[in-house]
Order: sequence, then C-alpha cells, then structure tokens
Amino acid sequence: MAGFPVMVGSPARVAGMRLAALACAAGALAPSALYAQEAELAGFGAVAAQEELRYEAALLAEIHPDTIARWARALGASSHVAGTPAQRATRDSVLAWLSRVGMEVRSDTLIAYLPQPIQVAVQRLSPDPKDLQLAEGHISEAGPPGRDPFAVFNAYSGSADVEGEVVYVSYGLPDDYRVLDSLGVQVDGKILVARYGRSFRGIKVREAERRGAVGLILYSDPADDGYRKGDVYPEGPMRPAHGVQRGSILNGSGDPSTPGWPSLPDAPRLEEAEMTGIARIPVVPLSHASAAELLEELGGAAAPKGWQGALPFHYHTGPGPVRARVSVRTEQGSEALHPIFNTIAVVRGVEFPDEWVVVGAHRDAWGPGARDNVSGTSSVLAAAQAFALAARAGLSPRRTVLFATWDAEEWGLVGSTEWVEAHAAEVRASVVAYLNQDGAAGGPNFSASATPELKSLLRSAASAVESPDGEGSVLAGWGRQTTRRVPEDSTSRQPPRVGDLGGGSDHVPFVQTAGIPGASFGFAGPGGVYHSAYDTADWMERFGDPGYARHAASASILAVMAARLANAELLPYDFVSLAADLEKRVGELASALPRMDGDAVGVEEEGAVEELRGQVIRLSEEAALLDSVSFFALAEGVAPETLQRANLHMRAAAMAFVSEGGIPGLPRIRGLLYATDPDDGYATLALPSIRLALRGEDEAELARRLEEFHVRLVAATTQMVAAREILRERVSGSGLPALKPER
Repeated sequence: MAGFPVMVGSPARVAGMRLAALACAAGALAPSALYAQEAELAGFGAVAAQEELRYEAALLAEIHPDTIARWARALGASSHVAGTPAQRATRDSVLAWLSRVGMEVRSDTLIAYLPQPIQVAVQRLSPDPKDLQLAEGHISEAGPPGRDPFAVFNAYSGSADVEGEVVYVSYGLPDDYRVLDSLGVQVDGKILVARYGRSFRGIKVREAERRGAVGLILYSDPADDGYRKGDVYPEGPMRPAHGVQRGSILNGSGDPSTPGWPSLPDAPRLEEAEMTGIARIPVVPLSHASAAELLEELGGAAAPKGWQGALPFHYHTGPGPVRARVSVRTEQGSEALHPIFNTIAVVRGVEFPDEWVVVGAHRDAWGPGARDNVSGTSSVLAAAQAFALAARAGLSPRRTVLFATWDAEEWGLVGSTEWVEAHAAEVRASVVAYLNQDGAAGGPNFSASATPELKSLLRSAASAVESPDGEGSVLAGWGRQTTRRVPEDSTSRQPPRVGDLGGGSDHVPFVQTAGIPGASFGFAGPGGVYHSAYDTADWMERFGDPGYARHAASASILAVMAARLANAELLPYDFVSLAADLEKRVGELASALPRMDGDAVGVEEEGAVEELRGQVIRLSEEAALLDSVSFFALAEGVAPETLQRANLHMRAAAMAFVSEGGIPGLPRIRGLLYATDPDDGYATLALPSIRLALRGEDEAELARRLEEFHVRLVAATTQMVAAREILRERVSGSGLPALKPER
C-alpha cells in the first residue's frame, strides 16, 4: 500500500505491534482521556478492549475544530451543484487534502442523467400581470451575489410551458385532495400551489399529476420555517422572505436512465419517456414572498382549519380569479448527461483487508451547503485524516475502512446508488457496516438513526465523545434532551432513542438495497436555510455551530464507531436488539390483518403470521445464546481464526433479510426489514414487502411475502446457531447457558 506502513505477521505478532504503536501514539494520555471506560466493549476481550480505547484516544486527538472549519469554508465557498465545474473542484480539493496525509485515494467517474435548467419562469397572468421573482435576494452576510449558476429550480421537473387557474392545495398530500373534493374544488387542468413540508416533495408532484394538474408550484410557508418560527436570517436562523427551497422531485433513487444497472460511461440508457419517478408537468419552487403574489388574491372557498399559514391574509382555495403561467425548459437527451465524481479514500486493514467499513457523506449541494452537506463531508474528512495519521504512526485497523464522498445525492442519491450497483458483488461480500453523515452539524440537539444491530454501538460511541457543550459526553447531553421532553414526574431512565433509518440519504443503497447494517447521526436545531443560497458559512458560524465543535463531535463519534467495527474481535452486532425489534414488528402485523377490506385475509394468513411469531421467538432465543457464548469466548481468549469463522456467520445473519427478487413498487429496494415509505419519501416502512401487500389488499402477494420473510428468519437463525456452535466448541463451558433442544 502506498503512503503508509503495513503490519504483517501472525495475529499475535500483529496484536503486539499494534499495542506497541498505541503506547507511542497515546502513552502520554491520562486515563481520563480514555473517557474512563472499562475494557468491556462489545466485540472485544479485555486486552483488545484496552488496546481499542487507546487507539480511539489517538484518533480523537487528531480531530480539531479549527481544521474542520478550514475545510468547511473552502468547500462551501460557492454553490456546487452536481454536474458543474464547481462540484468538480470540490472533488479535487478532497483528493488533495487526503493525499497529503498519505491516504490511498481515487475518484470514480459516472455519467448521470441530470437535466439542468435552461429557462425557468412563473408569471401571474391575472389579475395584474406580473413576473414573479424566482432569484433569492442578496444578503451581504451570505456572501457575494450571483454565485449560483442556475435559476431556482426543482430537479427532474417536466419541461413544458403551461397556463391555468391557480388552486391552493395546502401540503398537496392525499388527505388534502380529499378535503378539496368535499368542497367541490376541482384541480384538473389547474396550476397548483402547495406548501413544503410533511412529506417528500416528489410525493406532492406525484399526487398533483394523478389528479390532472398541469403545473405545480412549491413554496416554504413562514409558518413552517420562516418568521413564525423565529427571527429570519441574518438576524436569526429562519428562512427570509425570498429564501427558496430547491430540491429533487425524483420518486426513487439512483439515475432514472439506468434503473438497476450502473451509470458507467458506456451504459445503455432509457429514453426520457421510459423513465419512472420523474415529473411530466413543470414544477417550480418559490419563496413565500413570491407565492403570496398568487395566494393573496385567490377566491373560492375559505381555507379549511389547518390550512392557514402565516402570510398576512386569510387563505382561500381558488380556483381563480388568479391565473398563472409556469414555464420550465431543461436539457434533453444526451445534453442532459453529466459526469459525476465519487471520491474514495482507503485505509487498508492489516488482518482482514477484504472486510470493509464504509463511511460516507454526500459532497454536492443546492447552494453553498454549509449544513447540507459540507458539515457531513467535513466530518468524514476529519475521521479519515485521523485514521490516516494513525496509520502513518504504524497503526492500521484490522479491517479496511473506506471514506467516501458521494456526488449527486441531492438529485436522488445518484452517486452512492450507482457506486453500489457498480460494486454490488463486492459490497455484499465485503461491507460489514455503512456509516452516513448528512447534516452532521446545524444546531445543539443530537439525534441518530440506525438498523437495530448498530443502535447499542451508536450509543456506546456517543458515550465515548465529549459533548460540545462541555457537560459530560454526547450521550449524556442526548439524554438530557430526552429528559426535557418527558414529564417532570416521570421515573423513566430509558437510554436515548435511536430512530429507524428511513429514506432521503446515502444509506439507502447500502441498507435498503444490499441489506448492510447502517447508521446516521448528527446535530440539528431550528433553521430555515435548507437547500437555499443562505446555507453558508456565515449562517453556520452564527447559528448552526459557532466554533465547529459540533462538527468535531460528530466526526469523533464517526471515528469511534468506525474503529470499533474495524477492530472488533467479534463484530459488534446487537442481535438481541434486532430480535426485540422483530418481535415488535411481527406482533404489529396481527392487528394490521383485520384492517384489510372484506374477506381478503383468511385463516392461512393468520396462521402464517403466527408462524412468523414462533420463528422470531426462536431467533430471539438464539440471539441471547449467541450473546452469552460470545461473552465467554472473548473472556477466555478464543483463537483469532475461530473468531473470524464465527464472524462470517454473524455477517450472514445480519444480511439475511434481503429479497432476491426485490419489492414491487419500490424499484432498487430489496431489504425486507426497513424501506422508504413510497407514500412519504422520507419515513420508514418496517417489513415493507408485507406492509405493501397489506396496503394493496393483495391476498396472494401477502401470502408470498409472509412466506419469504419466514424463510429469511430461518436463514438468519441458522447463521446465528452456526456462529454460536463455532464459539462454543472452543470455550471451556464454565458458566455457559444450557442449550435448549432443537425444535
């Protein structure tokens, strides 16, 4: 490997060399700098745990807010939309920075369908014809004007020029159209105005198209992220009057011209008419100041309860007397194909180089992107540099760690999805976990989401990092946030909740397509500069993270999680938590079955759910046994070869919940535990194949999906048993739990 030393030799010799290197790298650190943890880390024996804590201390000593600030200011100096020269420049910067610390780096080039706008316009035709302002007003604190190479636009808008009466549809979701139906308001042939919020913008487009609208305008109401919520930028963090939320309206993930295969330069491609998930009608985002020019004069029914926003007039639904024209012209055909660039930096594992921990963040943005996602990119860079400097000092991880910055995430997770498709076999064979950073810093409140196997690891890593507010660990501060949200007389002492991974970021192709365990986390707070020209270093340093301490804390948690996954003797998958989650999810199915109309669910389906319950109980028992046997194996010091054999089965158990044929209605999604809800776009849908069959009231499909999930449960359980037996035969047996007879 170029750029840094590699340790070679027997496992025992490598371990000794690692310990010696750690003594040099972290010997001067006081015990408190090792965050006063005991050596009892999940997946580590006592000696390995002490070694790991010193390794982590060495990593954390290399993560500095000042360094992160320099990277962040450089990356966010201008708008860097995917497919533009400015975004190519961010690639060059990342490669240069990581090369300087001795990392093995490369850039993967893909060619993606990214139709950039040629012309975007919205006019009020009556009353009082007027061209509406699309551009965001200049605010001196945000930096020099004119840095955005494009007009304000929604990616994958239809290319058309339409006119029609205006109808206000609240958030533009199915329930809102049912309200309009009850009021006798028709939207066919109309131009609709919908508020951002409560669901993914692409869902709003889909619903408008289904009902015959000819155009859609999306705007951010000040009730949601503007002056109703607080002072607006630059006096406060909220969205100013002419702030606009850009964003993709693609329903799905990945390049729509290459569904299911990678967007390599010579890849076959669909024609625009064949692509799914893109809009056919023109869609344009507006500020609330410009949207008011259409909404204020609307007649028709008074807006129902809950539809009133914070603009200074009473809302009406229309249609009329306001008419508008929406015009969008985008690149077509080959002119819409643009190169995108993922960057990959590698620290090779010295014992298991073919097992990978992948750490990633998207590098593109709709504007300067200080929060979304310069903060995440900077976090990944900081963790990468820490690993690289440790390697230069003679200390490399046991497993390989890949640090990625993805391109074109904002268009629809394009860079990460196409990379996973291009490396599908390697990803399934090699990746033990994917850790994502998207909006890593933007306020004081920490939150996290993960697959069940990694939730306890995430909490443990958060306990290892000092809180940016200086009061204990990040975990402790996270717990204080949770405590503030429960009644004062509550006696609950539950650990902070780690959410379930939904949609909307680069974990999707890893977790929901390949079935890889994953996690995402960061700091957030009030703000209204999302996807706007005002998401700048100035906003970040005033409101999001003055001093960049939250950036550093997120990077530190990232480094600790990556290190524990990379160095663990036994992979730190929490199968007990996975089993508990499955018990809950399968238990919920029984109450969901009667909700299907008529006689769609019979005795056979109810019996199949009961069989699932039984198999989940079996999996739960095996998870507990494996957990107990693993404890004794690590305590007694089982040979590395034995641990590695067990790890292979543990990986297979964690990745067992994948549908070979995919899930109808969710292109590119094969994971059976969680998926993005196709009726929301961000929310999590647990047991998606079963839930979608229930939602569609398809009895035959439900039976198939129940059987498929049962088969995957059996497969996961079988792999846990195999791992347990490998470990058990090498343990003395003292104190081991008795095994129940096989069922």
